[in-house]
Order: sequence, then C-alpha cells, then structure tokens
Amino acid sequence: MKVTGLYVYPVKALRGIALPEAEVGPQGVRYDRRFMILSKKRSKKQTLTKMQLSSFPECALFSQEIVDAKAGEAQSDGDKVVVVHYHPPEKNPSVKDDEENKTPPAADNNRIVMSPVQHPPLRIPLDPAFSSLKPLDVDLHGSPVQGYRMGDPYDAWFSACFGFDVVLVYIGDGQRKVLGETLKAGVPVPKKKTSKADKTLAPSSVFEVLLSYIVGACLALLVALGVRPKEKDKPDEPWITFSDCAPFLVTAETSLRNVSARMSEGVEVPMYKFRPNIVVDGEGEEEWAEDYWGELTVKTGAGQKTSASSTPSLIRSRSASSLSSTAVSEATEEEQEKQSSVRLLLTSNCARCTSLNVDYATGTRAAGELGEVLKRLSKDRRVDPGTKYSPVFGRYAFLDEKNLGSENDDGDEGIVRIAVGDEVTVTRRNPERTIWDWPDL
Repeated sequence: MKVTGLYVYPVKALRGIALPEAEVGPQGVRYDRRFMILSKKRSKKQTLTKMQLSSFPECALFSQEIVDAKAGEAQSDGDKVVVVHYHPPEKNPSVKDDEENKTPPAADNNRIVMSPVQHPPLRIPLDPAFSSLKPLDVDLHGSPVQGYRMGDPYDAWFSACFGFDVVLVYIGDGQRKVLGETLKAGVPVPKKKTSKADKTLAPSSVFEVLLSYIVGACLALLVALGVRPKEKDKPDEPWITFSDCAPFLVTAETSLRNVSARMSEGVEVPMYKFRPNIVVDGEGEEEWAEDYWGELTVKTGAGQKTSASSTPSLIRSRSASSLSSTAVSEATEEEQEKQSSVRLLLTSNCARCTSLNVDYATGTRAAGELGEVLKRLSKDRRVDPGTKYSPVFGRYAFLDEKNLGSENDDGDEGIVRIAVGDEVTVTRRNPERTIWDWPDL
C-alpha cells in the first residue's frame, strides 16, 4: 500500500488542506486543529458551543491555506499563518426559489443566512503569543481544556460571514484528555521532560541524601498518623488538541470505492467528506480490512529530511547537520529503522455523522444521492456495538512515540515527515473489531 493523501485542518470544521508531505508528531499533523470556532447559536443553554459540520454545514463554505507570515505577523523566523477564504454559498438546486426567499418566522432563531458577498481573506497566526489572550474554558466531547480567545478582528470576521456572533479560540498550551480507555490502549505514555530546575534538585552530596531520607521518614510518619500529603500529579497520558478523539484519522481508498458503488453510475463520493489526515490506497487489502488494522508502518523513504529548525533529530544527541555519511554508517540498525519508518497505532473506529451529506459549495445538505451518504452507509456499516446507531468509516490512530527515538539536546519532541507515495504496511492486525468506549459520545 501507499499513502495517497495527507490533510490538515488548522481551524476545526472548515475545509481541509491537501498536502504533498507533512510533519507529524504525537499530536498529529503539524498545525492540525489548533483553532476552533464557537457560538451560542443553536445552543439550548445559550452557552458557547463548538461549531461542526454536522450541526453547522455552513462551515464548509470556508477554505484554508498555510503560507509564510509577512513582516509584522511573525514572532520568529519561519512562522506561518493560515489564510481563511470565505466562499459565498451557491444556490442549492434542491431548494425552490419561493422557499429560498420566504421570510422565516420571527421565532426561528436557528435559521442561518450567510453573507452573500465576498470578504477579504482572514490571516491567522499559527503560533500566536497566547500569554496576552483571554483564557476560555472549552468542553469538547466531554474532554475539557482551557483555550484562549483570539478576539477581534478574528471574531468580527467570522461573525460577519455567518451573520451571528462567533468566537475563535486557540488551543495554546492546552491538553485535552483522551477519555476512551480502548482508544488509548497500547499507546505509549509520553516521557515527562526533566527541566533544568528539576536536575538541580537531584541529591548530589551526602547532606542532600541524608535530608532526602529525613523528609521521606517524616512523610511516612504523617501517613501512619492519618495525615496524607497532597497527591502527586498523575502520570502523563496521551493527549490531544481540538481533534475529536485522537491525533490522526486514517482511511482507505478501497473502502471509499465501496461507498461510491452504492451510488448511481457516475456519482462519486469524494474522500474529503470523510475528513481524514492520512489516506492509503488499500492495495492488496479487501474492502473494510482497515476495521481490523492494529498497526501501520509507513516507510518514509530516502527523501525524508530533518533540520534543527523544523524537524528535530531522530538520533539521540545528534543534530541534522551532523548526520554525515560516517555518522549514519555508525548508527545501529535500530536507529536507522527509526529514521526511515513511522508506526501508527490504530486503536478505534470512527463513527460517522451527517457531515458526510454536506455540499461544500452550498453549505447545506447535498442534493440527490450525495445527500444520502450516511443513510446508505448505515445499511450494513453499523458494525461497532459501542456506537450502534452510527456507521463506521476509518480508524483513529496515535503515533508510536517509541519509534521516534529520544529527545534532542533542546528537549524537542520527535517529529518526522511522511509524504504522498510513501509505502505503508499493515504490521499488526486485530482478531476482532475494537469497540468504541468514549463515554457519552
């Protein structure tokens, strides 16, 4: 098999960006789901709620692209911005003229009338200085996190396009918990970084060792007396940004062909509707074989490059510039394997929703058969008892951090590149389908 598509979604729910190659790390494709738009519109409790395609198909009217920052936009060299373009909705052929022009009842607060005019593109820094931004608590699928409001002019731009108040929030240093136990099963726990301050606290003399012993004895005595000290922080666990449930979503072309075969001749269902991060061709695999994939290994090829600025070294204590032919020849076979391959741990199915039925040109449900994709999948793809009312397409995945090697001298997390055309092998299969267990989702 080979990688046939790579996608990133800097602002959640908007159209994705197709990439020829991508930097990937423990939190997914670089820049993925760093931002999310929220609104009180259609919220029963009138609280800020996530906007996603299933409930706000109008989000499909926005496209994105990643470009270099201009002078005055960059915090440092190499900074990027995401440019968001608004595309006024085309006429939906399934809506009659008299229905489109009909004045809605005053009580219909759920109706959305998108701006009919083009707006200048919005440029959003991908690495904003969030220390000056206002914090905002966000709850996404029951996994809360503190984000940061970007404020104006970003809120104002989206609000003008949607026709109601919208808030743009940045993930910043927030970390959302992965709630499903099955979803994170087998995913290596990230190593906790040791700061310079921590290193200075390590006992380095007889006095310090003795002091440490005395403190430990005192704590033990307190416990014996029924006085318990404050619990230590729990061990680190896998975490995500504004991605729904995992850093990656993997889909297969073979199964997409099965979906298109459910339509009339000449009607093709595009892969972008399933909003994947990594697409593989599925060559040599049967339709829906991915239901049982437990691990994929992506051979990154000889063209993969690393640099101190964008991709930390994957060999301990070596910068990219030090990888001379001599150094490479001295590396162990295991280190070379870590450089040339990426392991993805596929832990759970992806249950699909009405976003599959959205027409990206009109921002509404698609006319005809393309507005029935979810219904046609539901006939025989409700195969996960943990989400028995939703059909399954694709698998959620995590990066196997053990495959990345150690941190470099600067403490940067390992990041590698994968590209369209890279070879993919199924290196572990599950005997049975996994069962969805993210609570209340």
